[in-house]
Amino acid sequence: MKTLIINLTTGETKTRELEDPLAGGRYLSGQLVSEFTDPLCDPLSPENTLVFAAGVLSNTRTSTGSRLSVGCKSPLTKGIKEANAGGMAGDSLAGLGFRAVVFLGALPEGQKGVYLLKNNSIELNQEAANGCWGMGNEDTAAYLFDQFGNDYCIISIGQAGEQLMTAAGIAVTDAEGNPFRLAARGGVGAVMGSKGLKAILIQRPTQIDSSLNKEARSKITAFNKHVAGSDRVKVLRDYGTASTVMPVQILGGLPVRNFSKGRLPDAEPIGGDHMRELTLQRGGKGTPTHACMTGCVIRCSNAFADEKGELLAAPLEFETIGLCGSNLEIASLDEIAKINRYCNDFGLDTIEVGAALGVMMEAAEMEKIPAEINRDDLPKFGDANSVLKILAQIPSGTSLARLAGDGVVAAGKALGVTRIPAVKGQAMSAYDPRVVKGTAVTYATSPQGADHTAGLTVFFPVDHRDPSNAVALSKKSQLQRAAYDALGLCAFNTSATGQQPEVVLNMLRSVFDVDLPENWLDILGRKVIDVELAFNKAAGLTAADNRIPEYFHTEKLTEPSESVFDVPDSELDSIWD
Repeated sequence: MKTLIINLTTGETKTRELEDPLAGGRYLSGQLVSEFTDPLCDPLSPENTLVFAAGVLSNTRTSTGSRLSVGCKSPLTKGIKEANAGGMAGDSLAGLGFRAVVFLGALPEGQKGVYLLKNNSIELNQEAANGCWGMGNEDTAAYLFDQFGNDYCIISIGQAGEQLMTAAGIAVTDAEGNPFRLAARGGVGAVMGSKGLKAILIQRPTQIDSSLNKEARSKITAFNKHVAGSDRVKVLRDYGTASTVMPVQILGGLPVRNFSKGRLPDAEPIGGDHMRELTLQRGGKGTPTHACMTGCVIRCSNAFADEKGELLAAPLEFETIGLCGSNLEIASLDEIAKINRYCNDFGLDTIEVGAALGVMMEAAEMEKIPAEINRDDLPKFGDANSVLKILAQIPSGTSLARLAGDGVVAAGKALGVTRIPAVKGQAMSAYDPRVVKGTAVTYATSPQGADHTAGLTVFFPVDHRDPSNAVALSKKSQLQRAAYDALGLCAFNTSATGQQPEVVLNMLRSVFDVDLPENWLDILGRKVIDVELAFNKAAGLTAADNRIPEYFHTEKLTEPSESVFDVPDSELDSIWD
């Protein structure tokens, strides 16, 4: 396997051999960002590096093995960032013999580019970029498939990334060619836009890795069967991540009304049971289960259709339901799906945008707001139309659209709101830190900023309000998630293999013909974390950045409990000692 390095400023392209065959995903992304990026650079300058890294099991038909890690210095956190996505990019990179692609520099000012990575060539096509610049991800994919054929995976940005909105993500096409898989977090889409890149087309493989021997194939099959039989995976297959809505509602940890409450009066209309029932009832283009990449046995994705069976959004996930639904007091899957579709097409992180909209809604009810802001133009709690009106302005880049598109911290500062649910400049996910305290520790201490995917603890069978076990749970989950991200495997596998790591290790031993110790996954996870901590330290982040906002310590939830976040700072500071 090789690493492809493209210097956009000079046009130079080179490859180098990958020294470590077990370096991939988030680990390789972190190494390459650290190697090529000045930690003190402006994230939207040519000095930043944009990395696309495949997992080590890509193109082997390992379930979920095709996840893609996108790395850079984040314009939100000002530290290192890895955002990963499903879709077909990992398999496609591996099919060409690449574990990673690195973009250095930027195209000359005013120039736009689409890169084509094919079996025997690497091409920059500026005409195609000019043809689809200004389009959303859906029209971009359709345009590029029409220009170059359907045998590509497309990585693209929408209008939010073009305008360098710092809540912008990067879309990846799925097995059917739909650009619905987003590496959403941290502003990675703004970094891609700052380099003048509209899209990258990677030729899809026609066959899986031919070097796999019989034993390796049998271990991959054993892994896939083990994951498919997990009880948690069966729930995800039938109900998707929306199955998390009601457990977190019952726990009292849903974000409601800009994280001021932990429970909706009635969350069932936005829960997994109701979504499955509606989807099956409506039929048409809706489906309650879908694999975003070839060979996935979890199939937790979905397509949500309207009453006529026409597609509203795909996929509709728990985090979107939480931040763009309950957080805004919008309790309609139809309305949340419309918001979701806009964000996917324009290329926006629904977590960051949902949090920003919640802050904007709070500002609309404040006694005093900046004079230049028309209160009537701000969105209102419970009013989906006011949200859609703002999001519809993203392509034209109005000042109101930028309030949402630049994320929660920017919106809060512009509007004078002090209750900003973010850590290291990045919005919190859909678990209130006063209730799910282990995940709150992850928000605070992960090098990635407030990101549940870095270490979710809500499924551990513990008292989530108990601060005494929060740090231990977070550390365990962070190491596990970092290892799986490095391997390019979906974190949902951990529900089946988290207590049986030998299923993963035996697969890796056979595929790569290596001897791995029983604690190798923990070792790998710590390597990932250490690379990221070193970058962040060099970038100027300190212990002061590893904090939950003060109001979560002092402001009790109004319902259903009076919890506060009470894990001592000293414990946060010592988590990685």
